[in-house]
Amino acid sequence: MHRPRPIFLLFALLLPLIGAITPLSAQDEPANTDGKNLEALRSTLPLIQREEASLQTLRERLKETASDVEREKLEAEIAAVRNRIDELRDNFRTLASGVDEDVYFDEPEKSTTINDQVQEIVQPLLDELRDATSAPREMEQLRDALGEARERRELAENAVGRLEGLLRDEGLGEAIAAQVRETRDLWQERLDEAVGRIAVIEAKIAERDRNTPTILESVSNGLSSFWKSRGLNLLLAVAAFIVTFLLLRRLYRLFQRVSPFHRKGEPRFTARLINLLAVGVAVIVAIAAALVVFYLRGDWLLLTVSAIILAGIVIASRNSLPPYIDQIRTILNLGPVREGERLVHDGVPWRVDRLGVYCRFSNPLLGGGTLRLPIRVVNDLYSRPCDKKEPWFPTKENDWVILGDETYGKVIHQTPERVTVLRLGGSRKTYPTADFLSLSPENLSTGFRVSSVFGIDYAHQEICTGDVPLIFSARLEKELIDKFGHEVLHNLNVEFSAAGASSLDYTVLADFTGEAASRYNAIQRLLQKLCVDVCNERGWTIPFTQITVHQADPAITVDATGERS
Repeated sequence: MHRPRPIFLLFALLLPLIGAITPLSAQDEPANTDGKNLEALRSTLPLIQREEASLQTLRERLKETASDVEREKLEAEIAAVRNRIDELRDNFRTLASGVDEDVYFDEPEKSTTINDQVQEIVQPLLDELRDATSAPREMEQLRDALGEARERRELAENAVGRLEGLLRDEGLGEAIAAQVRETRDLWQERLDEAVGRIAVIEAKIAERDRNTPTILESVSNGLSSFWKSRGLNLLLAVAAFIVTFLLLRRLYRLFQRVSPFHRKGEPRFTARLINLLAVGVAVIVAIAAALVVFYLRGDWLLLTVSAIILAGIVIASRNSLPPYIDQIRTILNLGPVREGERLVHDGVPWRVDRLGVYCRFSNPLLGGGTLRLPIRVVNDLYSRPCDKKEPWFPTKENDWVILGDETYGKVIHQTPERVTVLRLGGSRKTYPTADFLSLSPENLSTGFRVSSVFGIDYAHQEICTGDVPLIFSARLEKELIDKFGHEVLHNLNVEFSAAGASSLDYTVLADFTGEAASRYNAIQRLLQKLCVDVCNERGWTIPFTQITVHQADPAITVDATGERS
């Protein structure tokens, strides 16, 4: 059982404390926000009343006017005043109720085009994205509207100030002063409207700030909501996929036991094709089971995302399909690598045991000699039929070998990566397996021959081809049998090989079984020793190297010691 990490324990301990501190810091905000709402309501109501009075005045003027031009102008002003009144009343109701009526009465439009239908399919995903960003977007819109209203207030204040300055001019005239006062009243209304709008927007921003949860609350609520809805749906879908896949694979294994296509021995093409199709069908049905879970749970978001992912996989597979076709051919045993054949990977021979998504190879003479490779790697290799007598490795553990670098010793460990040779004296020499094979190891444990050359003096030339080989052979065979046993010495032969410059040379050939492999070097020395013993017993001279110098006078023979004869 895993222990919880300290950081998670600390977070769990601080979570209640943070949750307790956050409401305390926000307790003063409702009173301040309610006060701002009440102030905004008080400032909005006079604006509504004044706009209604202005509307009534415009209607009376419209009844009295007879000019078409003046009538059109008044109608436009009446429409504008009505819009302002509607907006002020909407703001008033929103501030009073805390609910935006536009959101309440919002109705989605019916899709009529293909683009609208596509949008309807992906609408759950778009709705989630919109909901996730709705609060920041609303706050940004309110801040933009607040900035615009403040700019309008500044313009209206400048206009009112300028008009007030004109009215203080005594030489303005009554007619001009009347028009200026009318204009001032108009800009004063606009200023009051801007001030009221600013109060409304500031109240909305304060309301949003009060209702906006903290980051910790947002994360906690988001995780809780996720696991209660989509998290549970996702978990059920994954479980449905796994259970369906495993159940179908189990049923297929039961089918293989009674199927006439799956008989013992090497699988045929039909059986391989059925196996491949069974895996594909199991995957497709398992995916369908997961999608059905989303459908039954009514989770259109995860259903839409899953459909998009599957469509992306299908589209992407068009470009990557050719390599998969080659891999399918290999799985069906129609490619360059075939089951039951022999291949070489990283310089080591392997037997192909099974081809599939992951292929299995083996070498019975190597420790840990099992290799598993993905099909994409195997697809670049090739295999060939192997002979039944062909060995899978030149040595086995505890075999004695001689390598191309003249290393002599016993193989004590061989794996697909390393071969360790124990040399005489106890030292160990390790080779990468491929390098070991490149040194052409000679395995002495299966039998070996020791060859030794020995020479006698020319004084025994008369018996050199008859008696001498027989005497050497009889004595050497007796000694070797006494020392190693008749079963170990397989064959012994002494032959006259050459008439050398200073000696008559004989070649001793001794064949041994693998039991004497550990005495290979000792046998070479023993043969030389026995040959010397025979010469001593028979009184045969063992020559040494002589140098003959030819001059005009008779030949003077100089031996190796420098003495003349």
